[in-house]
Amino acid sequence: MDTETVSAADFAACLADLERVNRLTLATRPTLRFLDRLTAGWPPGTELRILDAGSGQGEMLRSIHRWATARSLVPRLTGVDLAPHAAAAARAATPPDLAIEWVTADIFDVNPRFAPHAITSALFAHHLDDAGVVRFLRWMEATATHGWFVNDLHRHWFAHHGFALLAAVMRWHRFVRHDGPLSVARAFVPADWARYLGEAGVAGAVVSWHLPFRLCVARWKS
Repeated sequence: MDTETVSAADFAACLADLERVNRLTLATRPTLRFLDRLTAGWPPGTELRILDAGSGQGEMLRSIHRWATARSLVPRLTGVDLAPHAAAAARAATPPDLAIEWVTADIFDVNPRFAPHAITSALFAHHLDDAGVVRFLRWMEATATHGWFVNDLHRHWFAHHGFALLAAVMRWHRFVRHDGPLSVARAFVPADWARYLGEAGVAGAVVSWHLPFRLCVARWKS
């Protein structure tokens, strides 16, 4: 999926199946729990600015928009993805009453006009090499005013083989069937994050495991 040239329709079909995977695996739950703590005590009508890295078809930001609105916060959300077809797929999947901005760019080239309160990502970090992860951590720490959250996978044999079997049974898109186990193989264990955070010079981040096989890193700034 990262390297093959595909049509917009094929790419959108892949993202649609990825969205189904994320719903089945409760992917948004850890991120929303992070935001619960981040915004605790914020009065109604407060603006919440979030930048999402590797936003894909945008289900995470749509979930955050609904979550924020239900809490009487005012969401100002931006999704950034390097893939040329991602923004179009996200716009097509997003109801017009959800005012979310979709940007095609390298996340490291993004210079938000208004600093985001929080930066989120889901299944993005494992696409980076070690130096890229460290750079991403430093960039988030320098860019977000209130905190950031990395929602990614736990590298584990059961997750690797279990996803391959599930994807075959569900007949998900060929990219999902191929890239899912590969993503688990490229994912993380807690010791990886301890090393990355040390190299990045980031203190105060919390690494936590979430069912099923999500390994997340949260940083709340005081």
